[in-house]
Parts: sequence; C-alpha cells; structure tokens
Amino acid sequence: MGITDTSGRFQVLYEQHHADLLAYFLRRLDRQDAIDATADVFLTAWRRIEDAPDGAEARLWLYGVARNTLRNQQRSSRRLTRLVAKAAGTRNETEPPPEDLVLRRKQDGDLIEALGRLRPNDIEVLRLRLWEEETYDDIADLFHCSRHAAEQRYSKALARLRRVCREAGHEWATETKGRQPQEQAHE
Repeated sequence: MGITDTSGRFQVLYEQHHADLLAYFLRRLDRQDAIDATADVFLTAWRRIEDAPDGAEARLWLYGVARNTLRNQQRSSRRLTRLVAKAAGTRNETEPPPEDLVLRRKQDGDLIEALGRLRPNDIEVLRLRLWEEETYDDIADLFHCSRHAAEQRYSKALARLRRVCREAGHEWATETKGRQPQEQAHE
C-alpha cells in the first residue's frame, strides 16, 4: 500500500469514526482528557494503519484501541494521584491506615510465596486479571482461546491459589461462595 493509499485510508477512518470516538470518551472523561484520548486513538491508528481491518470491522478495531487507551489513561491517573499524595507528604484518603499496611505486606509476602507454587500459566492468568486488570476478552486473545475458556482458566487458577494459601495456614485465604463482584461484570 502506497503512501497515498495509507493517507487516504486513515482519512476515511478519521472522518467516519472521530465523532463517535470523541463521544465515547466524553461519556467517561472530562472534555480535555476526552480530546487527548481521541487523539491518542488516532495516533495509534496511524501507526498501525496496516493492521486496521476494512469496513465495519474497522469501527470495532478502533473501539478496541479506545478501550485500551481509556484503561491506560485511568491507570496513569491513579498513579499520578498516588504520586501527588506521596510528594505532598499526605496519605491518600483511599489508602489504608499504617497498621493495615503492615498486615497487608505480610499477606502480600504470603501471596507471593503461594504464587510461586503455581504453574506458570496459572500465575500469568492471575497476574493479567488481577494486577494488569485485563478483561477476559484480552486474556482470551493472549492465550488464543475463547472468552469462556479464559474465564475458566482464571477461575481454576484462583481456586488453586486459594487452596495453596489454605494449605499453608493463611486464614485470610478462605474461599468465598460465588464470584467476586469485579468478576461478575462482563466487560
């Protein structure tokens, strides 16, 4: 594809989808952040124009880029909030009190030890879902499986982690009935 074709293809993507993507971000962000996020989506689209599908699939592809852009922006915002609070020498109001942090560090150490006893694929699916906050669809893409299979991998890995923690005598690792609220939501 020549430069003219690439430019023309990008121009069509931009003209057809810019307003919808801006509206998508305006429903989730303030105006300036929405404008910036929309620009980021089209910067990614320009850089990856060869990967962009044609026709109706292009819209879905752009919304996938938009979702990832939004997630990255939200993570950056959370990190910035914590950094500003730390730099100001204040405790973030969402941060637990110091005694809870001590207990949490102990639990984190126990959890890291327990993770080390799991299979690599179990560790990876747990990290993707819990730490990286990836959706089941993203995990499915990474593992080259269906969304349902990704959900099952996560569920089984979490059950194995809980079992390892219980066997090690960690009371905080008691199994809960049903699924956690964040797991119930389908992205």
